Amino acid sequence: MIETKIKVTILILGAVFACTAPFIHILYPKKSPEFKILKQQLDNGKITQDTYVLQYEAIEISEKFIGFTNIRKFWYAIGKPISMFYFALLLIYVYPFVLMDKKIKRIVGASIVLFLFISTYFIVWTLWHRQDFPKELYYWAIGIVSIVGSIISIFIVNYDKDKTMRSNVHVLLRFIVNDVKNKYVLEKDKAEFVEDYTNQIEKLKNDGR
Repeated sequence: MIETKIKVTILILGAVFACTAPFIHILYPKKSPEFKILKQQLDNGKITQDTYVLQYEAIEISEKFIGFTNIRKFWYAIGKPISMFYFALLLIYVYPFVLMDKKIKRIVGASIVLFLFISTYFIVWTLWHRQDFPKELYYWAIGIVSIVGSIISIFIVNYDKDKTMRSNVHVLLRFIVNDVKNKYVLEKDKAEFVEDYTNQIEKLKNDGR
């Protein structure tokens, strides 16, 4: 019971943070008020142009946050990946219980892998202490995303084909069960006909397992 409450609490807190993360940047100004004050001082002749430049650069340095020019840009960059990462984890936890079709599970599973990779990539990129990733890493990331995306597309196309085939089989079965039985089978043979096609359907089901 306690374990369940802890899980629920974590999920709720995670959901709140994941849903608000993309909007946290709104809480911060686009530009520090100090820049405006400094500009006013320059316009009013209280400071010289050289002093303005020096103080402007000093404010820029003080505003920097983990490689970004200010904290607003940091949250703007990391907010969406955090949200994607959380919901990908949530899907991992939920989808085995709500999806019964194995092929749909495979599509969703591959999509989760893609979402986790992309979100993790951008979270790490945002927190990366250097200015940027090595160029080779970009190529690897592009390759991985392209491959996984292609696999997902193949899964979807194959599922669509199977779905169409199943639909056609259902149409054929309805024809056999209804039209053939009622139009072409003699009344005295109908019971035997129903038993035969029922047994055949059960056999096909067992063979497919």
